[in-house]
Amino acid sequence: MSKQKRRLLQHTHCLNCGSDISSKFCQECGQRNKDYHLTLTNLFGDFLEELLDVDSRVLKSLKLLFTKPGFLTTEYVKGRRISYLPPVRIYLVASVLFFLTLSLNKLLPNVQNNEFFKEITQSGDIGGAFENAVGAMQLPPGADEIASSSSSINPTDSDSSNTQLSMTIGENPVDMDRDELLANFSDNFAKMMFFLLPVAAFLLKFLYFRRKKLYVEHLVFSLHVHAFIFSLLIFTVILDYKSVMWFVIISSLIYLFFAMKTFYAQSTTKTATKMILLLLSYGLTTMLVMTLTLAVTAVGLVLGNSG
Repeated sequence: MSKQKRRLLQHTHCLNCGSDISSKFCQECGQRNKDYHLTLTNLFGDFLEELLDVDSRVLKSLKLLFTKPGFLTTEYVKGRRISYLPPVRIYLVASVLFFLTLSLNKLLPNVQNNEFFKEITQSGDIGGAFENAVGAMQLPPGADEIASSSSSINPTDSDSSNTQLSMTIGENPVDMDRDELLANFSDNFAKMMFFLLPVAAFLLKFLYFRRKKLYVEHLVFSLHVHAFIFSLLIFTVILDYKSVMWFVIISSLIYLFFAMKTFYAQSTTKTATKMILLLLSYGLTTMLVMTLTLAVTAVGLVLGNSG
């Protein structure tokens, strides 16, 4: 069996920063020690190398995020970071995908009833089927309850296809479009969720004050947990079934328990107790933020339309 030929180093000085180099990578800037002559082969080789490297980090990070609760947080805190996506990037990708799916949901055909596919089968007119499916689409279950949760915002006619809402400011009734209100509420709540992350980290800091962990460590934990929940919530938008929602709720609770147990390394009883306290306090905070966001969104629409 022939011995594999040893690969020789290309340069003794880094082409990027000029430092002395005696290995495959520069110790100062990290650039690979190889020949960088401008050829098409090297150009596409670098492209494929970077593409595959990014993909491997993404797939590896997502796999660990879903299969090992609390693992990515533990690795990040220990300083093992180069092999995984940063927690902020994971959170941003998951949250953006969720709220983007939520926004596009009104433009997609009704998957549950398959009205779009039924009409295509019967008429063969794809364009007409899409227009009819979009025109016949209604708000998801529970949207009316959310919109009417405030005493000053009520649907004008729940039995008709009219999407107008009546809002009272002082003694003056004001009408607004329900779809526009919910769309703006979704955008504003997405921004508010980002500001809720420090609140969740503060609650964790309070619950685990004896663990002597830094506040930023609790924040990283919060980022990973929220990223997981947002990833699951995408399925509730695409598949509007109660069973899917219950699956997401139960999976999120189980995930949170094991993530807390892994990262904070406490007993089952202590972890369960602190998880309940966290859910109660964070749930109340989220409901308050949702109410305020809905009110501010409604007032903003009224002032914008009147201006």
